[in-house]
Amino acid sequence: MGQALLNLNNALNALADLPLRKQLAQRAWRNLFADQVAEGLAAIKADGIKPVRPTPIPMSWLPALLRLPDPIFEALLGRTMKIDPEARSSMWEDLQRGRHTEIDYLQGVITEIADRRGQAAPLSRPHRKTGPKGRG
Repeated sequence: MGQALLNLNNALNALADLPLRKQLAQRAWRNLFADQVAEGLAAIKADGIKPVRPTPIPMSWLPALLRLPDPIFEALLGRTMKIDPEARSSMWEDLQRGRHTEIDYLQGVITEIADRRGQAAPLSRPHRKTGPKGRG
C-alpha cells in the first residue's frame, strides 16, 4: 500500500509535464502530492491498513516532508532522491502516446477504500467530463 501512495504522484507528474526530479523540486507540486498522500493515508487508516514502507521514511512523515520549503526539502531529501534527471511517470508517457492511462487503477485504490469507509477522497477521485444533463 505504501507504493500505491507513492504512485499517486504519477497523475501529477503527467499534469506537470516535467521530469520527476524537476517536478518534485517545486513546492507547489509537492503540496498537491502531500495532500493526496494525506488523503490516502486517512482512507487506509480508516480501513485498518498499515502501509508497507517502500522507502526508509515512514509514510506518515511523507506529507510533512513534501510540504517543506524548497531549500530545506532539497537539503534534506534532494540528494537522496535517486531519480534520473529526465525520468517521467508512466502516465505522462501514456498521455504522450495517446494511450489510456492507469489513473482509474492508481487513484481508484484510494477511492474504493474511501467509499467503503464513507470518506470523500476528492483529490484521488478522477473527474469525468459529461455531456448535457450528465450524459457522457
